[in-house]
Amino acid sequence: MASNKAATSMFWAIGERFATQGALFVISLILARLLSPSDYGTLSLLLVFTNLADVLVTNGLGEALIQKSDIDQTDYSTMLSCSIALSSILYVLIFISAPGISDFYGNANMCLYLRVLALRLPLSALNAIQKAYISKNFLFRLQFSASFLSSLISGVAAIVVAVLGFGIYALIIQQIFTVLLTTILMAWLTKWRPKLKFESSSAKELLPLGIQFTSANLINSIYTEGRSLVIGKFYSSADLAFFNRGNQFPALIVGNLNTPISNVMLPLMAEKKDSQIALKSVLRKSMQLSAYLVFPMMGILAACARPLVLVLLGQKWVECVPYLQVACLFYLFQPLQSMNWQALKAAGQGTLCFKLEVIKKAISFIVLILSIPFGVFAISLSSAFCGFVSMLINMTPNKKVLGYGIFEQLIDVLKPSIATLISVIVALILSRIPNGNLISLLVASLGSVGCYILLSKLMNIEGFNLLIDKLSLRRN
Repeated sequence: MASNKAATSMFWAIGERFATQGALFVISLILARLLSPSDYGTLSLLLVFTNLADVLVTNGLGEALIQKSDIDQTDYSTMLSCSIALSSILYVLIFISAPGISDFYGNANMCLYLRVLALRLPLSALNAIQKAYISKNFLFRLQFSASFLSSLISGVAAIVVAVLGFGIYALIIQQIFTVLLTTILMAWLTKWRPKLKFESSSAKELLPLGIQFTSANLINSIYTEGRSLVIGKFYSSADLAFFNRGNQFPALIVGNLNTPISNVMLPLMAEKKDSQIALKSVLRKSMQLSAYLVFPMMGILAACARPLVLVLLGQKWVECVPYLQVACLFYLFQPLQSMNWQALKAAGQGTLCFKLEVIKKAISFIVLILSIPFGVFAISLSSAFCGFVSMLINMTPNKKVLGYGIFEQLIDVLKPSIATLISVIVALILSRIPNGNLISLLVASLGSVGCYILLSKLMNIEGFNLLIDKLSLRRN
């Protein structure tokens, strides 16, 4: 029964990510041809501040709700009250700080842009509690519908605004409309109505763990958004746009796979937290499945990066190709890192998660600072290196917590690593065939994917077998 629930939930969670992000990706391709790289660079700077605020009002409190076993309506209402209050305070701070931020970057228009974009914060606070309710009750089918429809409608609205010549406001409207429509649709589909009610006993139980998770997520976001701040300050908006566009492709793929698997596995792991053997089994299977899917996608994407960018975005975006290839290396390490992270959270190791995040980001900040004088590409390389280090750091504690150490974990993903390497070599060879960018892209990607599937069968890769089992269970 639990296996069937997990399989069904994962089906809808992955479907939601692919449908939503797929729609957004197509829309972003249209917008990329209507807007300039500098518009995207400016938006990236604005999102630095709103994304950091989002972390404070969304991540930790929702995760604390998911981790709790005997949750009730009072818990949801209490966390919602805390989130709404915090988001309101953060909006006021951003509103007051906007002129100073605008002066710092020498862009007078940023003040108004930031004040408008930050209006999404209270909506994000409500949406975070909705998502916690959905995850706790495995209602991912409803999230699928809400996310896809909101992304589609907000994307069409952004295209209309861009065609009318309003520039960056198209991107700002897309950001706000996405959260607004998702919140409305989730409320309608789930029939769940939270209340602004605060219970001190509930807050005392949930807030400490929520603060621990939030602090860890905040440190990670400060580093991630800090790269954009550094590039935006020391280099041009166009450089920032190329860097972010290069990261967009692998982030889209990994997000569509790793995020839904993590979202399903966290509540499932939380149910198994009292049994070390059961929790280890869930972690092991989720890692094998994530690695099997993500490894080849990152490798093949890196090999086909140039023809992909030229076909989808055009010549004006070709400078993002090397950033895309390095970003693939960074995201290659994410499955092992994030699954170990989810297992620690499910086990209630909030303090340990915070300590690990401090260590990882202390290393990352040092490497980032050292790379600044050497250019944006050096910053990109430093991120990939830190991704590898962070993976090892996250894997280390589970030797003690779950009896699942680094060596055993690496052995579990050895087969997909070998199959990926061979498939990448095939992709590089096929992409060199001079048949035009579109033909090269199709031949290289399809040929390498076919090679990987064949190797999966011949090598009896565990992730391949898990995927087949899940699909068979879905058909039945």
